[in-house]
Amino acid sequence: MLKKIRIRLSLVCCFITELLVLAVVLCCLKISEKNMYGQEEAYFLLKAGNISHELHNETPISINWYMRNVSPEKNILYLEADSVPATLSQVVLTEPERRLAGEVQLYVQEKGITPVMDKFTSEMEYFRYEKEKSDYLVWYGTVSEPVTPVTWMYLYSLDPFCHRVNRQRLWFLAVWLMSVPLVYGFSCRFTSCVLKPVEQNQEQQKDFIAFASHELRSPLAVFKTGLSMLRKNHDMEKQERIFALMNSEMSRMEHLIQDLLCLVKVERAEMTFQFELVSLAELVETVYEKYKEAAEKKEIGFSCTFKEGQDYQCVCDCRRMEQVLVILVENALHYTPSGQKVSLYLYRQRGRYCIQVADTGKGIPDEEKEKIFDKFYQVSDSRSDKEHFGLGLSIAREICSSHGGKISVSDTKGGGSTFTVKLPVKR
Repeated sequence: MLKKIRIRLSLVCCFITELLVLAVVLCCLKISEKNMYGQEEAYFLLKAGNISHELHNETPISINWYMRNVSPEKNILYLEADSVPATLSQVVLTEPERRLAGEVQLYVQEKGITPVMDKFTSEMEYFRYEKEKSDYLVWYGTVSEPVTPVTWMYLYSLDPFCHRVNRQRLWFLAVWLMSVPLVYGFSCRFTSCVLKPVEQNQEQQKDFIAFASHELRSPLAVFKTGLSMLRKNHDMEKQERIFALMNSEMSRMEHLIQDLLCLVKVERAEMTFQFELVSLAELVETVYEKYKEAAEKKEIGFSCTFKEGQDYQCVCDCRRMEQVLVILVENALHYTPSGQKVSLYLYRQRGRYCIQVADTGKGIPDEEKEKIFDKFYQVSDSRSDKEHFGLGLSIAREICSSHGGKISVSDTKGGGSTFTVKLPVKR
């Protein structure tokens, strides 16, 4: 399912991105063509200006002068003296070129365009003439100063410009087409990164269902076996042992279900919190007194440390924060061997209250420090047992998050693990 979604999102992302790239390419192409056309216009005006200047200054019109102004760009310079085509125009120009000049003259007459009589300036008007696949910029002028008036027409061919434009368009098209696989690769990578949390969440759900099913299957199997044995066996002593075993498994299953419900409520923000001003010093001391005897039975040193007389008033849910501390202390006492110690610390640091539960047990590998807060995750088989399901730290993390705080784990100096709960001083 996710594979199909990834492919579809990649295609959509690629399509949208390519549209944006195409828009950018077209804008760049339009700007480039506009600049190129501006350069052509400037060159045309320069050439027409030179011709106008030389004609008005009575420059001798020779074959060399004529060829210099029309070669090699396939431009056309058509001259008339007293409305009669000049000899140079008849000699130099080919039949199609003379025919084209005649067509432009007819076009000029139809449009009522009069020849420019003054000397050339850049503000003077010129026009564009299109014929089939050819395109020209045309300047139409006259010189009346000599004895014989001369009318001249300069046709500047835009064919080379059009070829360059077409070639440039092909290059831009090639660049855009080459960007398609690159953009698709980027889209696949981007989509994978976006869907990665979804995939992780789906995997966690699968693990959640698998672990929950496994943990619930064990007590049910015990109940089924126990009931079968009770039917066949009437020995009171054995019945008592079976009842005790079933009661233990029932308590275990009840504990698991309560943890699951608590975790679901916190994640869905359905758990109610009663925030009030709580003395964290009293809360830490209460938890310490509650587990002091249990630590003595396991021959584990258990201590509680905080500065007397310092203000540890914090706005939080007392019952939920006690639940967090109970989870941390129970884990520490459970996984700490006899002869080691567990310590409770409370202090204030950089606008936060910090509660630490430090043990000198086996410790947690660095690569697994973040994973231990996942549902049903346990560090190793040696730390797995029937009393713990790997839900406690997940519940603790969600409760801390709901209080605007966070929980983290680090190594205890000398060996072991230290869990730190940080809560904001002001809420």
